Amino acid sequence: MQVWTKLFAKSPFKPLIKHADVVLETVETLEKALRAWYDGNYDEMKRLALEVDRLEDVADRIKEEIRDSLSSKLMMAVSREDVLIYLHMQDKVADAAEDTAKWLLVKRPDGIPDGIKGIILQMGTESIKAAKLVYDAIVQMDRVIESGFAEGEIEREYSLIRQIESVENEIDGLDTKLMQLVFENADELNWAEGFYILNIARTLSNISDKAKDSAERIRLMMNK
Repeated sequence: MQVWTKLFAKSPFKPLIKHADVVLETVETLEKALRAWYDGNYDEMKRLALEVDRLEDVADRIKEEIRDSLSSKLMMAVSREDVLIYLHMQDKVADAAEDTAKWLLVKRPDGIPDGIKGIILQMGTESIKAAKLVYDAIVQMDRVIESGFAEGEIEREYSLIRQIESVENEIDGLDTKLMQLVFENADELNWAEGFYILNIARTLSNISDKAKDSAERIRLMMNK
C-alpha cells in the first residue's frame, strides 16, 4: 500500500494514471478482439477476449488497492471523494469492455450480414477511441495540477473532454443505424442472432457512456 501513498503525495492523479494504464490496455485488447471477430478469426478472438477478462480483474485489484490506501489525512489539490468517484467511473470503462468480450464469446458471428458486422466494428472503434481519450484526459489533469492550473493546460483538458462528448454523440448515431439494419434484415436473422447483436451494441455503447461519465467528473473537478 505504501507505493500508492507515495504516488498520492506527488499528485492525486498519479495512482489514477496507474489504474488508467490497465484500463487502456483492456480496451486496446478488446479492439483487437473485435477486429478478429469481424475477420472471422474466432480462435484469435477467443484468446483476446479472455485476455480482456484477465486485464479487467487486474484493474479491479488496482482499484481496491488505491481505495484502501487513500487516507483522509492526505493533503491533495482535489478532494478524496472526487478521486474515489472518478476511480469508480474509470473502472466502469474496463467493466464495459469485459461485458463486450463476454458477448463476443457467446457464439460465432456466422450468418450475420457484413453490413451489421461493419457497424458493430465502427461502434467498437469509436467507443474505444472515447476510452483512449479518457486516458489522455486523466494524464492531462495531472499536468493541470502540476502547472498550478495554468490556463493553457486547462484549455487542453477541456478540448479532450469536448472530443469525448463528440465521440459519444457519433456512437449514438451508429447505434440507431444498427437497429435499423437489424430490422431491415429481420428475415435473415433469428431471434437469438438479433439478441446477440443488440447486446454487443449495448455493451459497446456502455464503454463510451462510461468514458463520457469519467470526462464529466474531470470537468467537475476542474470547476472546483
